[in-house]
This record gives sequence, structure tokens and C-alpha cells, in this order.
Amino acid sequence: MKIFSLFLLCATMAWFISNLSDSYTANTYFNLEYINVPDSLFFAEKHQKEVQVKVHAGGFQLLRLNTFRKNIKVDLKSVEHKGDKFFLRQSVFRKQIEQQLPNSLSLTEVGFSDTLYLDLYKLHTKKVPVISSVKVDLAQNYVLDKELKITPDSIKISGPKTEIDSINYVRSEEYDFSNISSSFKQKLGLLLPQDLTNTKFSNESVVVSGEVFRFSEKIITVPVTVLNLPEEVSIRTFPNKVSILCKAKVTDLKEVKVSDFSLTADFNDYVDENSPILKLKLSKKPEGVYSAKLKEEAVEFILNRK
Repeated sequence: MKIFSLFLLCATMAWFISNLSDSYTANTYFNLEYINVPDSLFFAEKHQKEVQVKVHAGGFQLLRLNTFRKNIKVDLKSVEHKGDKFFLRQSVFRKQIEQQLPNSLSLTEVGFSDTLYLDLYKLHTKKVPVISSVKVDLAQNYVLDKELKITPDSIKISGPKTEIDSINYVRSEEYDFSNISSSFKQKLGLLLPQDLTNTKFSNESVVVSGEVFRFSEKIITVPVTVLNLPEEVSIRTFPNKVSILCKAKVTDLKEVKVSDFSLTADFNDYVDENSPILKLKLSKKPEGVYSAKLKEEAVEFILNRK
């Protein structure tokens, strides 16, 4: 039995090798690798990555092709389009395949009629702002210097016009900063739409940061200036000076002067003769002062003819 099995195995191997030595026409698949894609175009997430072909080759070669698929580079320099449809004519596509096949293998048929349609889209790009979803709870006597900083404050989105037209901004993840008494920085992910499979985003995260400082207070007394007063009258306000409660860094408060402020009342706003009152407006304050609160919101006055 052992000798019979050995001879049977040898006979089978000889028959198998003999058959593989013959030539056959059979179907197989080639993997597609696209090159020279125009910069203004991009592929959809799911696009054709293989093609069925019929080839004529020796048995050993067919066995190798079915075991290790051949990669075919598809050059898109010759891509054509009609409206939003992009394609390669079969004559162009077939020639590209044939140029990459060895002489011992001939292409008989390509697995589509006359045109290779490509899942390509025209690339549209726009920039949209990033909006933070951050809450900052500051410790007592601390204040945020200017606004929260988002880096980058905007991102680029690229994709089909039908997908990106509806996107006007993107939000960051929610985050709470609690009892903050020093400057902070936090990397946060962006809440990007997941259903836009063909849209690309330049960033998937941002850094949110803020400068925090301890503030101090100082009261500055500033004279009231009345604007648009008629030439034939003079005016006296009560009070003629108003205190302003300023909040800023200690170093900035030391440099604050009365001349840094402008406190005005517009006589054109006076409409009620039975109520001689003018509203006050802080027209100018130093840049370093983040808060300036008037102790009086309005002043009374007396007019005197010259």
C-alpha cells in the first residue's frame, strides 16, 4: 500500500505539472494603483481598487497570478470628464495594462464594456472658524487677560461642494476649567461631522489657552466733559467729577493717570427740560484696565447764559 500510494502521488504530481505546463485562458484580478491624480480632484472613500480581466498564459503563471495579485498602475494624466463624470476609455486603460504585462502573458479581455468610470470629485476647499465649548471658572480676584486663544482658530475643509457647503464652523469638545488661578492650556478634539465620508479636515484638534492674572482695584476721579454745548450757554454739572472703579494688574494700575480717561456727556441727548440730567459715557480708558465701572451713571446740571 505504501508503494502504491507513493506511485499514485508521483503520478498525480506528474499529471499536475504536465497540465500546468500548458497554456490557458482564464479570469483573474489585478489590483489598481492610481498615479498622477490631478491636484483639483480626489477619490471617494470607496472607489474601484481592482478589475477583472481575462488573460492567456501558462498554468504556472496563472497559478502565481491568482495567488499573488499583480498591481497595475493607472495613469490619470489622460482622464476625461463629462460634467461630473470622470472616466478612462478602455483603449487607454487596456494599453496601460498591456505595457505592464510580461511577454509571456497576453490580455484577452477587460472586465467592463468600453469605459472605466472613476469615483472622482472636484476638490473644493474653504476655511471655517473654530468655536470653543469651554467654560472657565476663575478663582476669586483673578481675571482672564483678553479672550480665550484657540490655536488654530480656523481649519480648512476639503471635499465635494455638496458636502462642505453646509459647514460654516466646527466646535471643540466641551471642557470645564475650575477654580483657575494661573494661565492654562489644553488640547481638545474637534467635533467633526462623521457622515461626510468624502470630506477631509486639516486638523482634528486644537489647543485652547488663556492668560490669567490676579487683579487689583483703584479709584480714579475724572472730570466730566460736556459735548455739543451751544455757544451761548455755559454749564455746570453736579457732580463735576465722577469716581471710576478700575480693575487691572497691579503693575498697570501704578501707571494709570487721570488723563488716560475721558468721561463725557452729550448735550444733544438732553430732551426733557423738566429733568436736567445727562447720561455719562466713558469714552476712553487705558488698554491695561480690563474693567472700569462708573460710580455715577448720570449727572445733573445747571445752564447759564453768557
